[in-house]
Amino acid sequence: MMGNPGQNFDLKEEIRAYWSDRAETFDESSSHRIEDFYGVPEWHAFLRRAFGLTQAQTLKGKRVLDIASGTGEISRVLCGLGAKVTGLDFSETMHSMAKVKLSGEDWSPLLCDAENLVGVPDDTFDFAVTRHLAWTLTQPDFAYAEWMRVLKPGARLVIVDGNWDKQFSFRYRLQRRFAQFLSPAPARSADDIARDTAIRGRLPYRNGLTAARLRQDLTQAGFVSVQEVSVRELYGIGMRSWPLAVRLRQSSENRFALSCTAS
Repeated sequence: MMGNPGQNFDLKEEIRAYWSDRAETFDESSSHRIEDFYGVPEWHAFLRRAFGLTQAQTLKGKRVLDIASGTGEISRVLCGLGAKVTGLDFSETMHSMAKVKLSGEDWSPLLCDAENLVGVPDDTFDFAVTRHLAWTLTQPDFAYAEWMRVLKPGARLVIVDGNWDKQFSFRYRLQRRFAQFLSPAPARSADDIARDTAIRGRLPYRNGLTAARLRQDLTQAGFVSVQEVSVRELYGIGMRSWPLAVRLRQSSENRFALSCTAS
């Protein structure tokens, strides 16, 4: 059952503060920055597949919503395909960085909650994409209903996410150990771990978001033709410019993407 969009206010404010505090170093993370030489071309190819376009088609003349746009990396990729992009985020700090990055592009910021798109008319967008947001939603049912509302009938939504609490295979655990041997991952502060843990423990997807669970929730929200799209190239060829240890950690084993259509 759909909840009240105003509930979980305190949790949302904690989430806003947590990501705003990370904004300054966001683009240093291999999980978020999209490198130009290998990364951007692979993201272009991926989005064309996920949006149901041919590899020769662009998004010229299409209105695209980048949900939880952050510092504007996905928006930058979309602008490169010719789209007219609206970057939705509820962090002013993230938006301030995106505005600098996307200066001169056909991009406009939208400061609002991804679960409550106040002021956005129905049937506005031809496409929408979001990366690494779904697992953090406090009310997924309300969010999916809102995304359905602002998408035109027949518009395509693409969600790129992952199961960050997954029990990894033996092979992947060895892979991560080898990556740590090659180059130890930067240590996280005790405060960062504590804030992250406190937030995760109160989220609906706190036990991990799987492609199957997300497919079920999107279908329940009314989306149709929900299909998985491979992200192997994004985290393989698309990351060749990163050091080997980083590429090993960014394996696509725990990552997935779903494409669906608004009804």
